[in-house]
Amino acid sequence: MSPVPGSGRMEQLAQAVAERVVTIVMDAIDIDAILERVDVDALVRRVDVDGVVSRVDVDRLIDRVDVEKIIDRVDVQKIIERVDVKDVVDRVDIDALLEQTELGSIIARSTTGVASEVLDVVRAQGVGLDDFFARWVDRILRRSKETLPQGPPTLVGPDATARPATPELTTGAQ
Repeated sequence: MSPVPGSGRMEQLAQAVAERVVTIVMDAIDIDAILERVDVDALVRRVDVDGVVSRVDVDRLIDRVDVEKIIDRVDVQKIIERVDVKDVVDRVDIDALLEQTELGSIIARSTTGVASEVLDVVRAQGVGLDDFFARWVDRILRRSKETLPQGPPTLVGPDATARPATPELTTGAQ
């Protein structure tokens, strides 16, 4: 109990009066009018942005970010539709790209390989035609294989060329 009789009741009355006065004052204040007089730009200029940012714990902030939720909300199809693929391709410097790769040398090697294979085929066909004509000439001239040399003297040696270089003509009667 309070040493002064009736002081508890006085405190309650004072509290009720104070609450009523605050309510009346707050209702009387036009907040919009006050805000119209406030220069927000001046207030923002006074804020030390670097100081505020330096107090931010970026790691803690990142830990709170739900990356999966962000990815789920991203409309990838919409992003793809906005990309101008022709513009992207036009910006690619093919010459610089080829310089950084070995594609040029690969193309050169493969072209050389194809050319070599074509030459080999042509040579083989030439050898085949040469054999074909040699057989026909030997038939027309009635040469037998036994009378022909085995090859050029420098390749096969002197003993292999001992056969006569020109075959004897054989007659139809034997």
